[in-house]
Amino acid sequence: MRNGKRVYEHYSPKIIDENWDVIVIGSGMGGMSCSAALSKLGKKVLLLEQHYVPGGFTHMFGRKGHVWDVGVHVMGEMTEGEIPYKMLMWLTNNEVTMNSLGDPFDSFYFPHGYTFHMPEGSQKLIDSLKAQFPDETEKIDRYVKMVRKADMVSKSFFLFQTLPLWLEKALAKVWYGIFPNYWAMTTEEVVASFNFSKNLKLALTAHWGYYGSVPKESSFGVHALTHTHFWNGARYPQDGAKVFAESMLSNVLNNGGKVLTKASVNEVIVEDGKAVGVSMKDGREFRSKYVVSAAGARTTVNRLIPESYRQSDWAKKIRAIDDSPPYLCLNLAFKGDIRAAGARSGNQWLYTIENNDTQLWDMGNPDERPHLLYVSFPSLKDPNHDSGPDMMHTGECVTFVDWKEFAKWQHTQFGDREPDYEALKKNIEERMLAELRLRIPDIMQHLEFSELSTPLTAQHYARASQGAIYGLASTPERFICGELRVRTPIRNFYLSGVDVASVGVISGMTSGILAATAIDKRAYLRLL
Repeated sequence: MRNGKRVYEHYSPKIIDENWDVIVIGSGMGGMSCSAALSKLGKKVLLLEQHYVPGGFTHMFGRKGHVWDVGVHVMGEMTEGEIPYKMLMWLTNNEVTMNSLGDPFDSFYFPHGYTFHMPEGSQKLIDSLKAQFPDETEKIDRYVKMVRKADMVSKSFFLFQTLPLWLEKALAKVWYGIFPNYWAMTTEEVVASFNFSKNLKLALTAHWGYYGSVPKESSFGVHALTHTHFWNGARYPQDGAKVFAESMLSNVLNNGGKVLTKASVNEVIVEDGKAVGVSMKDGREFRSKYVVSAAGARTTVNRLIPESYRQSDWAKKIRAIDDSPPYLCLNLAFKGDIRAAGARSGNQWLYTIENNDTQLWDMGNPDERPHLLYVSFPSLKDPNHDSGPDMMHTGECVTFVDWKEFAKWQHTQFGDREPDYEALKKNIEERMLAELRLRIPDIMQHLEFSELSTPLTAQHYARASQGAIYGLASTPERFICGELRVRTPIRNFYLSGVDVASVGVISGMTSGILAATAIDKRAYLRLL
């Protein structure tokens, strides 16, 4: 609730059908932003969410008086004048406050003793790198110049997606005839051309975890945009990420729309090549002029479109793109002064390897330590957090794993899985805790309890394909796939969510406005 008003209700067969302008499937950031944008432009929207609360990976949950964010750890481009910030303020009616994580906002610790702190501000970053690597200042200048150019060139990718396919292909041919297509290059390909020293290469590629693909696999376009995304520092929403749903979805209600949870969609209804509504799991139908799926591109082509479209070239090409790696999240609860023990609002990246080439932790090897632990303290990021007399705080620890380690349980029910799954979870949790006690011992002395979330959790609550919360992998194959776009071959049916944009919360928000522009061109003004 925000301002005392609940922004959703549970689905019931008694819900009265109405004349909907737009039906949106999925209430992650892409679905919420699309629904909010269209509602603010006068459309009557029905937003359907299969989970019991809206928000996707922006929702929050609690245990024993502690509260965690599910997927929002940090957001960039959230300062006055930046376009994503202006978009967010418009969608949330200026109700959300974004607070700085401080300076530095990220710290990367490598086992051979090299530590890199990410400062707030692009010039401070450049100065810091040159101070550390005085013999490579010319290389740093050339690299930053390339990142700026890639940022400029690559952003056209998002606008092209809103155009008819024939027009996008024509413009892209001209555009990439003039400029390099950085989406088609790997990060390793570009970085290797500079012949950086080992530690400088680490510093420039250490943030791969923000989009989930290591340099040898990732598109340099997304790597460059991640650089520029954080050049003015990092922010976190005051009162936690739940404020996004509370503020955005109030727009849907204010314009006569509805947000329904526990509302599982069975299929998009297509008649004469045009989307005209959706059928629900209970057989009921809702009709509308337009339909938007924010459920993920793979989930959409595998489960939501009619069978006659599932084997189309469009669906096959989307299905051919790999998923991003799933991750484990160890939720931590503390009692005591963790700030005095070394915790802070900035994030810590704890590496056990001396490169950025290894993506997944091989849990099957009992001797292998997690190669990367991303550690964050949500309660320290929010100035409104009330720790109380017991000084209650929260932490989160993330690492990437292979889906095959969990695939055998993918058809089991949440809360009713076999003992061997529970044994695996316990083993993983103990190994992660052991690593944390080794790396941040003073903080871990205040640990009260912990709870592990596996890729099956993401699959259950968000229908994430193979538990991949970043959606499709951030590879060149993904970004040069012409079929992966807002517009689909089905008339009046559109895609939203991170798969059609980049990766992360801001990308999800952008994708929602991109989908809105395909329905109402007035939304273009919010992208400028």
